[in-house]
Amino acid sequence: MSTALRTVFAGAALAIAAFGSAQAQDCPSEPMFVGVSGPNSDVRQSARRIDRGDWRNAAHFASEALESGTSSRNKNAAAVNLCAALANEGDAGTAEACANAIERNPEGWEAYTNRGGAFWLAGDHAAAAADFARAAELGAGEDAVTHNSALAQCHS
Repeated sequence: MSTALRTVFAGAALAIAAFGSAQAQDCPSEPMFVGVSGPNSDVRQSARRIDRGDWRNAAHFASEALESGTSSRNKNAAAVNLCAALANEGDAGTAEACANAIERNPEGWEAYTNRGGAFWLAGDHAAAAADFARAAELGAGEDAVTHNSALAQCHS
């Protein structure tokens, strides 16, 4: 085989390997969760903690908001945040918290995104994919929606 032909084959092999690596990077391995903020300080703190991956403190602040006399809007956001926090903590109360988030936010993509993530972490990929699809209907173009849609697609 000539040197030129070997160079062409080597270049093609590198291009194929690079393409495969790029495709692998497009397939996330874990779901993305979102925090919802609001005017209530506990809700804001829970959303900040979710952004940092500080699940225990996110759950604390979300619970505080839910137990307070704050507005329904703030409690709706806190419910979404509590779902995300408990899912990542592996807490037994995750299913109830996520159901509450959906009940409070039936048209909120964030609630479906976080419940889908909770299902994913629990190993129920079919239920997660259904929630990710609903989140995509309600919040197309959002980073977490795009991420989780790719997760479901790559692992189906």
